[in-house]
Amino acid sequence: MKYGDIEGKEVIGKEARKLGKVWEIELDTKDWKVTDFYLDVDQDAAVDLGLSKSRLGSVKALLPTSMILAISDRIILNETIDEVKKKLKPLP
Repeated sequence: MKYGDIEGKEVIGKEARKLGKVWEIELDTKDWKVTDFYLDVDQDAAVDLGLSKSRLGSVKALLPTSMILAISDRIILNETIDEVKKKLKPLP
């Protein structure tokens, strides 16, 4: 799969809830593996995740790729929104 195939994909939680869209990936250049993905968080999901808007008006977060269950036309996570809340890293 190419980078361009991932960028812009919707991210869906375990309970079929839309969390947002991928806008970037984090690559470990030592192992050449994608370790994390940057999420442009959906406004409704941001409220449930306890995140607030940045100064630019959007909510961004970093999620580990270990949360991914499957990738097709969407990225499906193997975590509920409560589990995601514990593992995500909000970005400024």
